[in-house]
Amino acid sequence: MITRRHLLGTCIGLALSLAGLAQDRGELAKNNPVAIISLVQGDVEIKRPEGDWQPAYWMTLLRPEDQLRTPDKGKVLVDFFSDDHLEAIDANTEAKVAFKSLTKVQGQGGVRREQARDRAVVEIPIPYMLERKLYGKDLAGASEPEALEKEKVFLGAAVWPELFPPVFQWKQVNATLYRLQLFNEWDEVIYETKVKENRFKFPYHGPFNLAKNSQYLWQVLTPDDQIVVRKYAFTLLTTPHARELARVERRFEQTKNAGKAMQNHYTDMFIHYNNRKLIDRLLGLLLQMSKKDPENPMIYRALVRVYLAKGCPAHAQQALDKELQLNGVDPLFD
Repeated sequence: MITRRHLLGTCIGLALSLAGLAQDRGELAKNNPVAIISLVQGDVEIKRPEGDWQPAYWMTLLRPEDQLRTPDKGKVLVDFFSDDHLEAIDANTEAKVAFKSLTKVQGQGGVRREQARDRAVVEIPIPYMLERKLYGKDLAGASEPEALEKEKVFLGAAVWPELFPPVFQWKQVNATLYRLQLFNEWDEVIYETKVKENRFKFPYHGPFNLAKNSQYLWQVLTPDDQIVVRKYAFTLLTTPHARELARVERRFEQTKNAGKAMQNHYTDMFIHYNNRKLIDRLLGLLLQMSKKDPENPMIYRALVRVYLAKGCPAHAQQALDKELQLNGVDPLFD
Protein backbone atom coordinates (compact mmCIF):
# COMPACT_ATOMS: atom_id res chain seq x y z
CA MET A 1 0.00 0.00 0.00
CA ILE A 2 1.36 3.40 -1.03
CA THR A 3 1.01 5.85 1.83
CA ARG A 4 0.94 9.62 1.58
CA ARG A 5 4.41 9.71 3.17
CA HIS A 6 5.81 7.34 0.53
CA LEU A 7 4.21 9.38 -2.26
CA LEU A 8 5.58 12.61 -0.82
CA GLY A 9 9.03 11.08 -0.53
CA THR A 10 8.88 9.89 -4.15
CA CYS A 11 7.84 13.36 -5.36
CA ILE A 12 10.60 15.04 -3.39
CA GLY A 13 13.16 12.57 -4.75
CA LEU A 14 11.98 13.16 -8.32
CA ALA A 15 12.07 16.91 -7.85
CA LEU A 16 15.60 16.76 -6.45
CA SER A 17 16.65 14.51 -9.32
CA LEU A 18 15.22 16.90 -11.92
CA ALA A 19 16.77 19.87 -10.15
CA GLY A 20 20.13 18.08 -10.14
CA LEU A 21 19.80 17.27 -13.84
CA ALA A 22 18.95 20.90 -14.65
CA GLN A 23 21.95 22.05 -12.61
CA ASP A 24 24.24 19.58 -14.42
CA ARG A 25 22.98 20.78 -17.80
CA GLY A 26 23.47 24.38 -16.75
CA GLU A 27 27.06 23.65 -15.73
CA LEU A 28 27.74 21.80 -18.98
CA ALA A 29 26.35 24.75 -20.94
CA LYS A 30 29.06 26.94 -19.36
CA ASN A 31 31.84 24.74 -20.74
CA ASN A 32 34.07 26.03 -23.49
CA PRO A 33 32.84 25.20 -27.01
CA VAL A 34 33.82 21.70 -28.10
CA ALA A 35 32.88 21.91 -31.79
CA ILE A 36 31.78 24.13 -34.64
CA ILE A 37 29.09 23.64 -37.27
CA SER A 38 31.15 23.21 -40.42
CA LEU A 39 28.27 22.86 -42.91
CA VAL A 40 24.49 23.31 -42.89
CA GLN A 41 22.05 22.05 -45.50
CA GLY A 42 18.37 22.85 -45.02
CA ASP A 43 16.69 24.48 -42.04
CA VAL A 44 18.77 22.87 -39.29
CA GLU A 45 17.83 23.86 -35.72
CA ILE A 46 19.72 24.02 -32.44
CA LYS A 47 18.46 23.78 -28.86
CA ARG A 48 20.64 24.95 -26.00
CA PRO A 49 20.08 23.48 -22.51
CA GLU A 50 16.87 24.97 -21.06
CA GLY A 51 16.33 26.88 -24.33
CA ASP A 52 14.01 26.64 -27.32
CA TRP A 53 14.66 25.40 -30.83
CA GLN A 54 16.26 28.10 -32.99
CA PRO A 55 17.96 28.25 -36.40
CA ALA A 56 21.44 26.70 -36.42
CA TYR A 57 23.81 28.70 -38.60
CA TRP A 58 26.97 27.68 -40.35
CA MET A 59 29.94 28.49 -38.03
CA THR A 60 27.88 28.19 -34.81
CA LEU A 61 29.96 27.08 -31.81
CA LEU A 62 28.65 24.05 -29.93
CA ARG A 63 28.86 23.05 -26.26
CA PRO A 64 28.03 19.80 -24.44
CA GLU A 65 24.27 19.15 -24.13
CA ASP A 66 23.40 21.24 -27.19
CA GLN A 67 20.98 19.43 -29.48
CA LEU A 68 20.73 19.60 -33.26
CA ARG A 69 17.94 18.43 -35.54
CA THR A 70 17.78 18.27 -39.29
CA PRO A 71 14.76 18.53 -41.61
CA ASP A 72 13.86 16.26 -44.50
CA LYS A 73 16.67 16.43 -47.10
CA GLY A 74 18.81 18.32 -44.58
CA LYS A 75 22.28 17.65 -43.18
CA VAL A 76 24.71 19.17 -40.71
CA LEU A 77 28.45 18.59 -40.43
CA VAL A 78 30.20 19.16 -37.08
CA ASP A 79 33.95 19.64 -36.58
CA PHE A 80 35.22 18.66 -33.09
CA PHE A 81 38.12 20.63 -31.64
CA SER A 82 39.47 17.67 -29.62
CA ASP A 83 40.97 15.98 -32.67
CA ASP A 84 39.64 17.89 -35.71
CA HIS A 85 37.36 15.05 -36.80
CA LEU A 86 34.03 15.53 -38.56
CA GLU A 87 30.65 14.01 -37.73
CA ALA A 88 27.49 14.23 -39.84
CA ILE A 89 23.81 14.18 -38.88
CA ASP A 90 21.57 12.81 -41.62
CA ALA A 91 18.19 14.21 -42.65
CA ASN A 92 15.24 14.04 -40.25
CA THR A 93 17.43 13.24 -37.23
CA GLU A 94 18.01 14.73 -33.79
CA ALA A 95 21.37 14.41 -32.02
CA LYS A 96 23.04 15.64 -28.84
CA VAL A 97 26.54 17.10 -28.54
CA ALA A 98 29.00 15.49 -26.11
CA PHE A 99 32.58 16.53 -25.45
CA LYS A 100 34.09 14.54 -28.32
CA SER A 101 31.19 13.16 -30.34
CA LEU A 102 27.52 13.29 -31.29
CA THR A 103 24.86 10.94 -29.96
CA LYS A 104 21.65 10.20 -31.83
CA VAL A 105 18.52 11.05 -29.83
CA GLN A 106 15.82 10.14 -32.32
CA GLY A 107 14.86 10.27 -36.00
CA GLN A 108 15.01 8.32 -39.22
CA GLY A 109 18.61 9.06 -40.16
CA GLY A 110 21.92 8.36 -38.53
CA VAL A 111 24.92 10.04 -36.94
CA ARG A 112 28.25 9.02 -38.40
CA ARG A 113 31.89 9.96 -38.50
CA GLU A 114 32.90 11.48 -41.83
CA GLN A 115 36.08 10.25 -43.42
CA ALA A 116 37.92 13.25 -44.86
CA ARG A 117 41.15 13.15 -46.83
CA ASP A 118 44.26 14.95 -45.58
CA ARG A 119 42.74 15.66 -42.17
CA ALA A 120 45.23 15.78 -39.32
CA VAL A 121 44.31 14.03 -36.07
CA VAL A 122 45.28 16.82 -33.73
CA GLU A 123 43.58 19.09 -31.23
CA ILE A 124 42.77 22.55 -32.57
CA PRO A 125 42.21 25.73 -30.52
CA ILE A 126 38.76 27.25 -30.11
CA PRO A 127 38.47 29.96 -32.81
CA TYR A 128 39.43 33.16 -30.99
CA MET A 129 37.72 35.24 -33.66
CA LEU A 130 34.35 33.79 -32.66
CA GLU A 131 34.78 33.42 -28.91
CA ARG A 132 36.54 36.64 -27.85
CA LYS A 133 34.37 38.79 -25.57
CA LEU A 134 33.49 42.33 -26.64
CA TYR A 135 33.97 45.33 -24.38
CA GLY A 136 32.54 48.81 -24.78
CA LYS A 137 36.03 50.32 -24.98
CA ASP A 138 36.75 48.16 -28.04
CA LEU A 139 34.38 50.30 -30.08
CA ALA A 140 35.65 53.66 -28.84
CA GLY A 141 36.12 55.97 -31.80
CA ALA A 142 33.60 54.17 -33.99
CA SER A 143 31.39 57.26 -34.19
CA GLU A 144 34.15 59.76 -34.94
CA PRO A 145 33.60 61.88 -38.08
CA GLU A 146 34.62 60.09 -41.30
CA ALA A 147 35.88 57.10 -39.27
CA LEU A 148 34.82 54.60 -41.94
CA GLU A 149 36.70 56.48 -44.68
CA LYS A 150 39.84 56.77 -42.55
CA GLU A 151 39.75 53.08 -41.77
CA LYS A 152 39.72 52.17 -45.45
CA VAL A 153 43.36 53.30 -45.46
CA PHE A 154 44.14 50.96 -42.54
CA LEU A 155 42.36 48.09 -44.27
CA GLY A 156 44.62 48.54 -47.31
CA ALA A 157 47.57 47.17 -45.34
CA ALA A 158 48.82 43.60 -45.20
CA VAL A 159 51.78 41.60 -43.91
CA TRP A 160 53.09 38.30 -45.28
CA PRO A 161 54.44 36.48 -42.18
CA GLU A 162 55.01 33.21 -44.05
CA LEU A 163 57.90 34.87 -45.89
CA PHE A 164 61.23 35.24 -44.16
CA PRO A 165 62.11 37.98 -43.77
CA PRO A 166 58.48 39.21 -43.80
CA VAL A 167 57.05 41.66 -46.34
CA PHE A 168 54.82 44.62 -45.44
CA GLN A 169 52.60 46.62 -47.77
CA TRP A 170 50.17 49.48 -47.23
CA LYS A 171 47.98 51.93 -49.09
CA GLN A 172 49.63 54.74 -51.03
CA VAL A 173 48.60 58.12 -49.55
CA ASN A 174 51.01 60.25 -51.63
CA ALA A 175 53.43 60.84 -48.77
CA THR A 176 57.06 61.65 -49.53
CA LEU A 177 58.22 59.18 -46.87
CA TYR A 178 56.74 56.47 -44.68
CA ARG A 179 57.91 55.51 -41.19
CA LEU A 180 57.50 51.80 -40.50
CA GLN A 181 57.80 50.70 -36.89
CA LEU A 182 57.97 47.22 -35.37
CA PHE A 183 57.10 46.43 -31.77
CA ASN A 184 57.66 43.36 -29.63
CA GLU A 185 54.79 41.56 -27.88
CA TRP A 186 55.16 43.96 -24.91
CA ASP A 187 54.47 46.89 -27.23
CA GLU A 188 58.04 48.23 -27.08
CA VAL A 189 59.53 49.76 -30.24
CA ILE A 190 62.28 47.48 -31.53
CA TYR A 191 62.80 48.79 -35.07
CA GLU A 192 62.05 51.85 -37.20
CA THR A 193 62.90 52.71 -40.79
CA LYS A 194 61.95 55.31 -43.40
CA VAL A 195 61.04 54.28 -46.94
CA LYS A 196 59.76 56.05 -50.04
CA GLU A 197 57.62 53.21 -51.38
CA ASN A 198 54.47 51.75 -49.83
CA ARG A 199 56.16 48.37 -49.45
CA PHE A 200 58.98 47.11 -47.28
CA LYS A 201 60.84 43.83 -46.83
CA PHE A 202 62.73 43.43 -43.58
CA PRO A 203 66.46 43.19 -44.43
CA TYR A 204 68.21 39.83 -44.36
CA HIS A 205 71.05 41.39 -42.40
CA GLY A 206 69.08 43.77 -40.23
CA PRO A 207 70.08 45.18 -36.85
CA PHE A 208 68.64 42.05 -35.21
CA ASN A 209 67.05 38.76 -36.17
CA LEU A 210 63.28 38.34 -36.09
CA ALA A 211 62.27 35.13 -34.34
CA LYS A 212 59.93 32.69 -36.02
CA ASN A 213 56.81 31.66 -34.15
CA SER A 214 56.99 34.97 -32.25
CA GLN A 215 54.41 37.74 -32.20
CA TYR A 216 55.19 41.29 -33.30
CA LEU A 217 53.16 44.40 -34.02
CA TRP A 218 53.64 46.93 -36.79
CA GLN A 219 52.41 50.35 -37.81
CA VAL A 220 53.16 52.93 -40.49
CA LEU A 221 53.11 56.73 -40.16
CA THR A 222 53.80 59.65 -42.46
CA PRO A 223 56.42 62.25 -41.44
CA ASP A 224 53.62 64.42 -40.01
CA ASP A 225 52.31 61.47 -37.93
CA GLN A 226 49.31 60.62 -40.09
CA ILE A 227 48.46 56.96 -39.41
CA VAL A 228 48.61 54.80 -42.52
CA VAL A 229 48.63 51.41 -40.75
CA ARG A 230 47.06 51.29 -37.32
CA LYS A 231 49.14 49.03 -35.10
CA TYR A 232 48.16 45.36 -35.23
CA ALA A 233 49.77 42.00 -34.47
CA PHE A 234 51.23 39.26 -36.63
CA THR A 235 53.12 36.04 -35.89
CA LEU A 236 56.07 34.93 -38.04
CA LEU A 237 55.46 31.43 -39.33
CA THR A 238 58.01 28.67 -38.98
CA THR A 239 59.16 26.94 -42.16
CA PRO A 240 56.89 23.89 -41.59
CA HIS A 241 53.92 26.15 -40.90
CA ALA A 242 54.65 28.22 -44.01
CA ARG A 243 54.78 25.06 -46.13
CA GLU A 244 51.57 23.80 -44.56
CA LEU A 245 49.86 27.13 -45.32
CA ALA A 246 50.95 26.98 -48.96
CA ARG A 247 49.65 23.43 -49.27
CA VAL A 248 46.29 24.17 -47.61
CA GLU A 249 45.72 27.34 -49.65
CA ARG A 250 46.65 25.61 -52.91
CA ARG A 251 44.17 22.81 -52.24
CA PHE A 252 41.45 25.32 -51.30
CA GLU A 253 41.98 27.36 -54.47
CA GLN A 254 41.88 24.21 -56.60
CA THR A 255 38.59 23.20 -54.97
CA LYS A 256 37.12 26.67 -55.61
CA ASN A 257 38.31 26.76 -59.20
CA ALA A 258 36.71 23.37 -59.79
CA GLY A 259 33.40 24.72 -58.47
CA LYS A 260 33.39 22.19 -55.63
CA ALA A 261 34.00 24.46 -52.62
CA MET A 262 31.36 24.00 -49.91
CA GLN A 263 30.83 25.60 -46.51
CA ASN A 264 33.08 23.06 -44.78
CA HIS A 265 36.01 23.99 -47.04
CA TYR A 266 35.64 27.64 -45.99
CA THR A 267 35.29 26.57 -42.35
CA ASP A 268 38.56 24.65 -42.57
CA MET A 269 40.35 27.69 -43.99
CA PHE A 270 38.83 29.92 -41.30
CA ILE A 271 40.10 27.60 -38.56
CA HIS A 272 43.55 27.39 -40.17
CA TYR A 273 43.92 31.16 -40.53
CA ASN A 274 42.61 31.64 -36.99
CA ASN A 275 45.15 29.18 -35.56
CA ARG A 276 48.05 30.90 -37.34
CA LYS A 277 46.78 34.40 -36.43
CA LEU A 278 46.66 35.46 -40.10
CA ILE A 279 44.49 38.53 -39.61
CA ASP A 280 44.70 39.85 -43.17
CA ARG A 281 43.78 36.51 -44.73
CA LEU A 282 40.95 36.05 -42.22
CA LEU A 283 39.42 39.35 -43.29
CA GLY A 284 39.49 38.45 -46.99
CA LEU A 285 38.07 35.00 -46.34
CA LEU A 286 35.22 36.27 -44.13
CA LEU A 287 34.22 38.85 -46.73
CA GLN A 288 33.93 36.00 -49.26
CA MET A 289 31.88 33.99 -46.76
CA SER A 290 29.55 36.93 -46.11
CA LYS A 291 28.73 36.99 -49.83
CA LYS A 292 27.99 33.26 -49.83
CA ASP A 293 25.76 33.50 -46.74
CA PRO A 294 24.76 37.16 -46.20
CA GLU A 295 22.09 36.40 -43.58
CA ASN A 296 24.42 34.50 -41.24
CA PRO A 297 25.08 36.38 -37.96
CA MET A 298 28.06 34.16 -37.07
CA ILE A 299 30.07 35.45 -40.02
CA TYR A 300 29.47 39.04 -38.93
CA ARG A 301 30.41 38.06 -35.37
CA ALA A 302 33.81 36.97 -36.67
CA LEU A 303 34.12 40.09 -38.83
CA VAL A 304 33.58 42.29 -35.76
CA ARG A 305 36.63 40.77 -34.11
CA VAL A 306 38.83 40.81 -37.22
CA TYR A 307 38.07 44.50 -37.80
CA LEU A 308 38.99 45.21 -34.18
CA ALA A 309 42.24 43.29 -34.62
CA LYS A 310 43.03 45.57 -37.60
CA GLY A 311 42.29 48.67 -35.52
CA CYS A 312 39.01 49.52 -37.28
CA PRO A 313 36.26 50.07 -34.66
CA ALA A 314 33.88 51.84 -37.08
CA HIS A 315 33.84 48.82 -39.40
CA ALA A 316 33.53 46.57 -36.35
CA GLN A 317 30.50 48.53 -35.17
CA GLN A 318 28.95 48.25 -38.62
CA ALA A 319 29.46 44.46 -38.59
CA LEU A 320 28.08 44.22 -35.04
CA ASP A 321 24.95 46.15 -36.04
CA LYS A 322 24.44 43.69 -38.91
CA GLU A 323 24.98 40.71 -36.61
CA LEU A 324 22.40 41.94 -34.10
CA GLN A 325 19.97 42.79 -36.92
CA LEU A 326 20.17 39.11 -37.90
CA ASN A 327 19.26 38.07 -34.32
CA GLY A 328 22.81 37.31 -33.29
CA VAL A 329 23.68 37.36 -29.58
CA ASP A 330 26.88 39.29 -28.82
CA PRO A 331 26.80 41.24 -25.53
CA LEU A 332 29.08 44.17 -24.75
CA PHE A 333 30.84 43.98 -21.39
CA ASP A 334 31.98 46.92 -19.28
